[in-house]
Amino acid sequence: MNTVANQVPKFAYGDEVRVVKNIRNDGTYQSNIKGRLLARRGRTGFIRHAGYYQQDQIVYQVHFLDTNEIIGCREVELISAKEHWVNNDFEYGDKAVLTVALNLEGQRIASKNDTVTVLAVDRENDEICYRIQIGEHDIDVPARALTLPADETAGLG
Repeated sequence: MNTVANQVPKFAYGDEVRVVKNIRNDGTYQSNIKGRLLARRGRTGFIRHAGYYQQDQIVYQVHFLDTNEIIGCREVELISAKEHWVNNDFEYGDKAVLTVALNLEGQRIASKNDTVTVLAVDRENDEICYRIQIGEHDIDVPARALTLPADETAGLG
């Protein structure tokens, strides 16, 4: 077990960091609904303070200047903003909206503006692709075929 005694924070005050996974309210962010998206992966902010949670996790106060919010992030949720980054808008389980209609074997299986569920992200190709679920079908689509739902874009930088 890691303890406070053998952990040294990776980031210092003022370091610019990037969130590598979506940060949702776990109930500790008082002015928001539990489970609500606070920071989408890829967003950058600056370290204000490092502390410990339950004596085994380093937690940082990250100041996101674009919205002037301070959000607590675990060290495993952050990388240096200087590190190489391939941005993608969606992760497993996210809802997305189609920007195109989809046909399979000549049959329309989804219309433009339909909401779909993301099953996986493929970052191996030149263009990011997503595996999405439409009814009983799992289909790979390029990133340009999806957009964020309107309720997820409000208030995010």
